[in-house]
This record gives sequence, structure tokens and C-alpha cells, in this order.
Amino acid sequence: MSEHFQGKFEAELKYHLQNSQNFINKLKSAGATLFTPENKETDWYMEHDNTEFSAPTISLCVRKMLPAGINLLIVKGPDLSQCEAVRIEDAEKTVSMFMTLGYHCILNYTKSREIYFLDKFHITIDKLDKLGSFAEFAIMTDDQSKLSLYTDQLRHLAEKFGFTEKDLEKNNYKTLMLNNLKP
Repeated sequence: MSEHFQGKFEAELKYHLQNSQNFINKLKSAGATLFTPENKETDWYMEHDNTEFSAPTISLCVRKMLPAGINLLIVKGPDLSQCEAVRIEDAEKTVSMFMTLGYHCILNYTKSREIYFLDKFHITIDKLDKLGSFAEFAIMTDDQSKLSLYTDQLRHLAEKFGFTEKDLEKNNYKTLMLNNLKP
């Protein structure tokens, strides 16, 4: 995995995106390089009734990225900025192993994602059925004390691309998807 994804903490800002192609054109003009084009990412969010993983700020996720061929085991939380990932060989087998251990899948969805690198930041363009398109500006770090500095830098970078506070989405995709499933 790229050094862009090294670290235990992530500063991230997610914005509602109205026109993906215009944003991609602006990214390219700014010198961004494409890391993964037109990937489909399938996420399985796993929980166990006898653990504290059901806490709203903790997520255990298995991710399969195609055609990149990257499979990840991701743990987010309990702090909102904590995010660690490790490569795994087989996403479906990992989901099956967790189910054998008594976990169940509370959410499974697939999103389209492209990842760009711009200087030290990574920027993703995500499209999710029923939710729309989003641009995420992010950076990973092992130094928790840099998170507020990075968040300010990300906000300024997003502003250069025309995003404002009204475009900001404060919920993660897990929360948005679960809320969308409620009757």
C-alpha cells in the first residue's frame, strides 16, 4: 500500500460532490495523480453481539477493491480519527472466518471509488447508490497531535476546489447507509 495510507490516525473531510467530472478536471489541473481508477469497493461491516464493537464509534470492516486487487481489514475507532488497515489475502474468506467466530454482517454495500494523490494528501471520489457522490480529502499519520493542523490544511485545500462548509458531510458512510436503510 502507498505511504499515503500509513498511520494510525486519519484527518478527513468529506464533501457532497455535485459534478464529479468537473472536480476530476480541477484535480488534474492542480497536478493530482491517479492512484486507483474506477474501482469498485465492497465493504462488509462485521459486529459480534458479545463485544463492544457495536459501539457507534467502532467499526470492523472487510474491504475488497476491484480491479486494484487490494483486500483490507479495517478497524476505525473508538476515537473518530483512529483508522488502521492491513492487507489481507481473501476478503470473502475473511468474512467467512469472522462469521465462524460468531460475528454477523450488519451492512454490506459497494461503492465506486477513484483515489488521487495531491502532494501529501489523498483525495477520493466516491459514488454510492441512493447517497450520491462525495469528495474526501484525507491524510494518515501516526502523530495524533498533528490532526488539527492537517484538518485545517484539508479545509483550505477543499476551499481551493470550491467546497464550503455547507457541502461538508459529517457522517461516515456506515452511518449514512444504516440511516438510509431505516424505514
